[in-house]
Amino acid sequence: MTTEGEPRIGTTVQAKAGGRVDPALLYVHAPVLLAAARAIVMNEAEAEDLVQTTLEIGLRRIGQLRDPAALRGWLLAIETREAFRLVRRLRQWVRLDIEVAEPVVTTPDPTDAIQVRHALASLPRRMRAAVVLHHLVGLSVAETAVALGVRDNTVKSQLKVGLSRLRAELGHE
Repeated sequence: MTTEGEPRIGTTVQAKAGGRVDPALLYVHAPVLLAAARAIVMNEAEAEDLVQTTLEIGLRRIGQLRDPAALRGWLLAIETREAFRLVRRLRQWVRLDIEVAEPVVTTPDPTDAIQVRHALASLPRRMRAAVVLHHLVGLSVAETAVALGVRDNTVKSQLKVGLSRLRAELGHE
């Protein structure tokens, strides 16, 4: 049972710009959402919860989507906002230093992947989110700025400083 205004799976929803979006299409983006969430929150359980929350919000608000072609970026923007909200809520209760138990292997050598994962973890959360969304997820600078709720120039400087810190941490200066 859905509440009034919420779409049912399998039904098409009219987007603001006039396009139609099938709510089931949100789930097509779940793997990308999970990969980005893992890199942003650095914890598997929190990443899975974050993706679930993102999809729930996306289903409730799919009628607000202006451009159906921008669905992935729209979902990543929701996810990023929710990730930062989660961190703020957790800080009220507890101070966490999260360790990654299982590295994501993105290179042929697992040792390199672990080093990259640790280097990413050393970046401030917003800077790490900018690097992940732009370089790992493949969003443009403008799309990353929208997802983070900042200006393009802020993303550019976060990317510049973030990549510089990653190079220094990995010994690639």
